[in-house]
Formats: sequence, structure tokens, C-alpha cells
Amino acid sequence: MEWCKWVPDKCNIHAWRLETERIPTGEALRKRNVFLGDLTCPVCFSADESAEHLFNACFVAANVWNGVSSWCKISNFFAFSIKDLLDSHKVIPIPEKKKEVIHGIVIIVCWCLWRARNNWVLSRTPIRIDKIINEVKSLGYFWYSNRSKSKGIECRERCSFDFM
Repeated sequence: MEWCKWVPDKCNIHAWRLETERIPTGEALRKRNVFLGDLTCPVCFSADESAEHLFNACFVAANVWNGVSSWCKISNFFAFSIKDLLDSHKVIPIPEKKKEVIHGIVIIVCWCLWRARNNWVLSRTPIRIDKIINEVKSLGYFWYSNRSKSKGIECRERCSFDFM
């Protein structure tokens, strides 16, 4: 997996664990002989909780991906696997600098979806799609403006995704 330089290591490690099927979803834990009872997705209750479902097929994830692609002014994300999702920046017909940003945003979305899922499972904090999208925008702006070579980005540029 290709790491993004401006995203914190914890997010890159999460994406790497996601790609190597090391995220402790219900299905992954069952494969390791850890039985928690119901394997249904705690977010949508429509399928077994797997990484593929949680980050691609779950209606919450689909709505977050649609909101993020609209914010980024790119076509909707369509991925059939986690690898497709993490490599989606490579096939989008945009300039290379924007591809680097999209790559980081994909990693941040995965991080935010996982955090929202964990907050629901561990403390019953309701999952709100608009809150996840706003968290992606805020973290993306903050990390890109402070950790990349492009320093000093205005907030109004972040809101319209014009910082590339």
C-alpha cells in the first residue's frame, strides 16, 4: 500500500491494516475464533460486519463517499474491494497534485468511518453522516495545511476544496 505523506501515521497504519484484512470487524474476529454473538453490521443492521461491507457497501459509507466526492468535485467513488478504494486516486483523471490530496482524503474517510463505528459500538454515540463528512473536511484541511508542503491554506479554500 502506498502511504500518504501528509496524513498522520495512525491513519496510514489503519489503511494498511484495512488492506491486509487486519481490522477487527465481526467477521474478521469470527475467523480468528473470537465469537461475539451477532455479526450483523452495528451501523446499518443489513449485512454481516466485514471490512468490505463497512467501508464500501454500508449505506452510511455510501452516503459519506457521495458527500466527499461532491465536496472534492470528482465523480462518485465506486469500489468493489478495499484495494480498489485505497487505489481509487490512481484512476481519477485529475492532476497529480490533486491525486495526492484525494489519496489522503480516502484514508481519512476510512479513519472517520471506523471512528464513527467504534463510537457507536462502545458508547452509543449516534452516527450522523453530515458529522462524518465535516470531520473529514476538518481533518483533511488541518492535516494538509500543517503537514504538507502547501502551508497556509485559507478556510474558505478548504470549504470549496480549492486548496490544490
